[in-house]
Amino acid sequence: MYCPKCGKETEQSGKYCQWCGSKLTGYRERPFTRKRMGAIRTEKFSGLGGRFLGGLIDLVFLVLFDFLAAAIVGIISWLFRSPDPVSETVRMLYQYYLHIPRTDATGQVINAAIPPQILLSTFIFLILVPWIYFAYLESSKNQATLGKMAVRSAVTDMQGNRITFSRATLRFFGKWLCVFTLFIGFLIIAFTAYRQGLHDKIAGTLVFRQ
Repeated sequence: MYCPKCGKETEQSGKYCQWCGSKLTGYRERPFTRKRMGAIRTEKFSGLGGRFLGGLIDLVFLVLFDFLAAAIVGIISWLFRSPDPVSETVRMLYQYYLHIPRTDATGQVINAAIPPQILLSTFIFLILVPWIYFAYLESSKNQATLGKMAVRSAVTDMQGNRITFSRATLRFFGKWLCVFTLFIGFLIIAFTAYRQGLHDKIAGTLVFRQ
């Protein structure tokens, strides 16, 4: 359970908080101890439906940001007179689809199972851009991505406070574990007491409806 005075997790069977010594008798367990001062309310958890809708909206914005990142990479490649890895990736995937040898910008055949151009593009579009998007916005003053803002939700720690960038980073990579568990990590949101997914439990976060 969580101490009603200091907000830290303590032994549920104890009579006093192991951190501040406050008496725990008569308090029921809850993951937060107070309402935040400001826009973030802590009365209702955001459920699976609202978070799914917010995730779809985030996906649309991520596609737009990926296009912007592709344009930036293309401009940088042009300035340094080097091959554009994004364009090469698109060409190689098309060649793979047509069952013809994959070639780079110079026409050289690429025999690697996964060419470095594809690895770089995958890192940029699936890791780097989404990581910056989620970690920056969830640790910002709004405590929410654009999708969560649209469905009026916000991310907090277990006491209802704004999370740090490092905790938001941990939460983001926890989402990949949810994907690797065939999305079960997301589905458990509907069944856990505080509407937490696997990534929430890993990072120690909650998602509230505003």
